[in-house]
Amino acid sequence: MSGPKSLYVLSAPVGQLAGNGQLRETITERRNRKGKDVAFWYLSPDLVEKFKLPGNGVEAVVAEDPKAIDWLKLRFGGECFTAELDVEELHIHAGALPPPPIHRDISSN
Repeated sequence: MSGPKSLYVLSAPVGQLAGNGQLRETITERRNRKGKDVAFWYLSPDLVEKFKLPGNGVEAVVAEDPKAIDWLKLRFGGECFTAELDVEELHIHAGALPPPPIHRDISSN
């Protein structure tokens, strides 16, 4: 059993990270390049709560590589911090991709 490990976290209000679909593409590309077990996870607000990370109504990205989190912060904004999290639990519960973007009808009648 693995146990807690210090990992890097980027959190932001819901929609700031995953709202436009770019984070979903980023995670897909990273997993295609480095394998599905790469230490890089998206946490929905429910998972943020489950893993007892700070904030209400926030989503988060967790990674082992601090450069990945720094790059995402530059791209999306948000708050960075470290947290002790169980990698095995992340693989079990946080393996899903972020939700697809919401496509809004912006046509005029």
